[in-house]
Amino acid sequence: MYKISRNQEYLLVKFTDDFNFPVIQSAIRQETAMREYANTNDIWLIGNNHARIRLGEIEMMISEFQYCCTHDATRTKTAVVVDAGLTGAVMELVVSGLKKRVDFGVEIFRTLDEAKDWLGVTESRTAV
Repeated sequence: MYKISRNQEYLLVKFTDDFNFPVIQSAIRQETAMREYANTNDIWLIGNNHARIRLGEIEMMISEFQYCCTHDATRTKTAVVVDAGLTGAVMELVVSGLKKRVDFGVEIFRTLDEAKDWLGVTESRTAV
């Protein structure tokens, strides 16, 4: 599953277990429905959890995210933190597709600190 939390500077979608397309779909819908989403950057923290995503579902993930994003948003960035490996490769395909379809930056990182630096987060370094 996953947990969505918020602070003053970003939303955090943290995966706590391996996941499949319905879980990703639920996370996308829940986060994009949040009042703060349109104006708040976010981090998707996948870490070492495994994606059980079929090749055909990658396009559906991209389309779902594009469809749910508000068009009048002021947000500028989404960071994806994921370990290297098969799940990292799947997420690289997703991010590559998203870059062509959304009006904000989307990048992959290997550590939470790198993602926060890219977002310009000024909070002190604490474990999440």
